[in-house]
Amino acid sequence: MGQRRFELFLAIVLIGGLVAACGGGGETSADGQGGGEGMADGVVVHTNGESRADYLDRLYKAAQEEGAVAYYTSANTSETDVIIENWNEAYPGIELEPVSASAGTLLERALLEAETGRVQGDVYHASSADLALLEAAGAQDDYRPINTEDVAEEFKPDDSYVFASYLTYHPAFNTDLVDEDELPDDWTGYCDPKWKGKVAIDPEGADWAAGLLAGMGEEKGTAFLECLAANEPRLVRGTSNRTELLASGEYPVMLDGYGHSILEYEQEGAPIRAQRPSPSPLPALPQFEMIFKDAPHPNAARLLAEFFLTPEGQQVWLDRNKAGVLAEDEQGQVNRDLVEGAEVVFLGPRDTDFDAAFRIFNDTFN
Repeated sequence: MGQRRFELFLAIVLIGGLVAACGGGGETSADGQGGGEGMADGVVVHTNGESRADYLDRLYKAAQEEGAVAYYTSANTSETDVIIENWNEAYPGIELEPVSASAGTLLERALLEAETGRVQGDVYHASSADLALLEAAGAQDDYRPINTEDVAEEFKPDDSYVFASYLTYHPAFNTDLVDEDELPDDWTGYCDPKWKGKVAIDPEGADWAAGLLAGMGEEKGTAFLECLAANEPRLVRGTSNRTELLASGEYPVMLDGYGHSILEYEQEGAPIRAQRPSPSPLPALPQFEMIFKDAPHPNAARLLAEFFLTPEGQQVWLDRNKAGVLAEDEQGQVNRDLVEGAEVVFLGPRDTDFDAAFRIFNDTFN
């Protein structure tokens, strides 16, 4: 969690739940009020006994009448282009309008829209930490996609979250500078003086730290971060930048690389490799598709959320080596060899104290 994101978190706390106090979006029962049978306030809802296909067909028709869906994402152009291409093939006639910017800029915009009630976005691609802030601000609509039925049991959210994929953090090493058998089996091994000044981490790596604190416990996790700080790690901002510098031999090891990014470098023949098996705990950061409360295109927003839980929608992530969540998708666990043998800790938006992780990480390294 970066400094700006933490400041936004504090602002929400100080405001005292300005918007959250108004309550969540809520799924209105399909009693025929506000738009006829199977509709509620102009939004298609699933009726008792209705098949999934019939519900999605009605939702698609209503989304076509809206004509567009605004998608807030910090993904790069290549990923966004694939989303648009797959979406257009699955649901022609509804323009997907990406709103792209840095994660911090998009988060600030979404929070401002929620606070002022001038919502312009329909769906927001969010990490757990961002979703926690957006939910606290009352920005999230309460919708559980019907396609959640196809999600593997271990990835099914208990609530109305649209859990679409997840990222994992891994130690990685430059194969020209280090042999894999030199790497320690556990995290505390990187506190050994032999690694002093030779490992890199993100100076805004509180999400990674949150996974270690959750898996180790706060006392043991804090002790590890402190001993790591004493070993003078290189503080290198930006995952892509840090991975590129690792590949160029700027340092022999980084501790918090994204699994899908490391796999891409491996596949291209770069002299870097993820540590296998990873030390435990292995932090995993879920990626969500949040529907905005009071979205201007509510039916199209729900259809886009459903889309991301289809094989076509999941392929967007699989093509970039990210992990999928569908039960019947043989390629869904594209990075399963990276997580094999490690204790994976998923950082949920409600059960992870990102605020405490930021404070501990910032106090320790910054």
